[in-house]
Amino acid sequence: MKIEPTSITDYNRSEADLQKFWTFCVLVAGKNADWASHKVGQLYSYADAQGITPFEYLRQNEHSLHNLLVSNRVGQYGRIEAALRDSMKLDLRTCSVDDLEDCFGVGPKTARFFLLHSRPGIEVAVLDTHILRWLRQTLGDDGPWPSSTPSQPAYGRIERVCINLMRSSFPGSTLAQADLLVWCLMSGRLEGEAFPKPKLPGIPIGAVEVD
Repeated sequence: MKIEPTSITDYNRSEADLQKFWTFCVLVAGKNADWASHKVGQLYSYADAQGITPFEYLRQNEHSLHNLLVSNRVGQYGRIEAALRDSMKLDLRTCSVDDLEDCFGVGPKTARFFLLHSRPGIEVAVLDTHILRWLRQTLGDDGPWPSSTPSQPAYGRIERVCINLMRSSFPGSTLAQADLLVWCLMSGRLEGEAFPKPKLPGIPIGAVEVD
């Protein structure tokens, strides 16, 4: 199944599709979502034809994985190869944020993005450049919002504010729905959408500090 960036949430993926989605999460860091979707389809086209899962295919090509990535021109070969090798040890249906972050080069944003859009009830925020820009536009000077994804512990502090802001802005929506909607708007995939400026009672936004 092709990964559609504008309808990324799916809680009922097959094992193969779950592994494709995780590969997409690894590839898309710092890249265009449509490009990453195309590369995942290209990378695993042989696996699909043979009826095997992506991880089975990677294991079959374990000794030539670097060459496989180069032939598909995925870029950042060292990081992606190491991340995929570490990923093959995981159970993607039960792994935690910490488990995913233990993969080489995987940070808090990538780990949370995967879990938010593959499991129901996940309480996280994906602090990518689009979400951070939305925070700055919505809250203005009420907080020192960075322009790029922060590392811990700043990530956790901003994440708490973002979760409350999304709940206030989109009552009745899941965090996954809110995340996708904000991403679609801020990436230019939606036109003319108006977002309310929410009030966050009890949230000391100005007290958030970013290292």
